[in-house]
Amino acid sequence: MKKSELSLMNLENSFNTLKECYSDYCSQKDEKLKNYIKDSCIKRFEYTYETSKKIMNKFLKKEYDKTEKELSINNIFREMYGLNLIENFENWADYRELRNITSHEYNDNDTYKIIDIIPRFMKDVEYLINALNGVLEDD
Repeated sequence: MKKSELSLMNLENSFNTLKECYSDYCSQKDEKLKNYIKDSCIKRFEYTYETSKKIMNKFLKKEYDKTEKELSINNIFREMYGLNLIENFENWADYRELRNITSHEYNDNDTYKIIDIIPRFMKDVEYLINALNGVLEDD
């Protein structure tokens, strides 16, 4: 696959906005402002997760001729893990569960679960970006 066939720009951009927002969240002292920033972090988690999932799906279709039917979300994560393009299948399954929670109901207790996993999520997304960049540059 040529690098031009699969752009990681949207994923890199969403990842960078999440990192920036989370940094602001961690450094904010005013609790009211921190709460607003937390909401923004959760939104950025959501779209960074969705963008990651779409990139993985597109990569598996283009590189390995996988069909939509073969690419259930768990199969996407299994395939990517098997290719060493994600470090931990269980982490991505957790992210999916947390993403599903945010899409169905907004609950303050759940928001703390999400904000707590953001550092791990950022590490996993960074791994994904680096791994995909490595594969795409080799082609």
